[in-house]
This record gives sequence, C-alpha cells and structure tokens, in this order.
Amino acid sequence: MKFLTYAMMGSICALLNLALLWVLTSVLGVHYLVSTMISFFTLTPVGFWLQKLVTFRTPASAAPFEWPRYFVTMGSSFAANLGLMYLLVSVLGLWYLAASVVITLLLLGTNFLINNHWSFRAQG
Repeated sequence: MKFLTYAMMGSICALLNLALLWVLTSVLGVHYLVSTMISFFTLTPVGFWLQKLVTFRTPASAAPFEWPRYFVTMGSSFAANLGLMYLLVSVLGLWYLAASVVITLLLLGTNFLINNHWSFRAQG
C-alpha cells in the first residue's frame, strides 16, 4: 500500500515535471537538460512534502533529518536522470517528454526503496 501511495504522489510530481519541462523547453526555448535541472530544483521540495505528509506520515520534528537524506537520494536520482535524458534524447533521438516518462518509471522502485528505508526511516 505504501508503494502505491508513493507512486501516486510521485505521479503528481511527474505531471508537474512534464508541464514545467514543456513550458521551459517548447515554449521558452530552454535546452531540455537545463529545463530538467530547473525542474529538479523547483519540484524536489514539493515531492519531499508530499511524500512526508501523505506517504510516510512522519512527524514534523523529523523534517530536519529527513530533508537532507531526501535531497541526497533525489540528487543521486537526478544525476542518473540527466545522464539518461542525454542518452535517450541526444543519442537515441527520443522526444524529451517521452524520455522523462521512461526515466521516471525506471527510477521509481529504487527511489521508493531508498526513501522508505533511509530518507524517511524513524530516528532512534
């Protein structure tokens, strides 16, 4: 059940990500990799609070411990995301929004496991 909730909250962030990528890249003409970076720094706090409050339901007092862990986890995922975006879009020619969906699905399980067992693990 927790994984499904995690995936639902992740879906909200993924849709926001796609919208932001589209606006930045297709409307404003920003390079897709730069758009990916902007989206990461914009939406990581949103994802943190959605996962904290809805999926993991941890106490507010744990946020100072959880946020750095979550940021490290998502930062690692971000590095993989950038590399895979470049590979799928620039090397293989996949449309940048389709590539983002593929990457999100590829990283979902790993991100859940790390966040479940480390980022939002109870202190003590």
